[in-house]
Amino acid sequence: MTVRIKPARGLVRWFLKTTGYRGITLPPVGIYILGEDLADERLIRHEQAHWGQYKRMGVAKFYGLYAWYWLRYGYSPEHPMEKEALDAENG
Repeated sequence: MTVRIKPARGLVRWFLKTTGYRGITLPPVGIYILGEDLADERLIRHEQAHWGQYKRMGVAKFYGLYAWYWLRYGYSPEHPMEKEALDAENG
């Protein structure tokens, strides 16, 4: 799965800093990570897991399902897509 990891800049960086997140996957554009966290392999594996979800589901289903789960579970380990990404962190 090849996707370029990009340093977060501008609005994306502002969003990450404001929310306390360190990275975000924005299909089909790419993965953005705060500059100070670009070497964090666990974070990269986490975001790459989300990229894999997008590749399996397609863009509409990825965003729709992610939003549905977020409304139901919030950003927590009970969120099925986050659970998969958290499992990927440990490689």
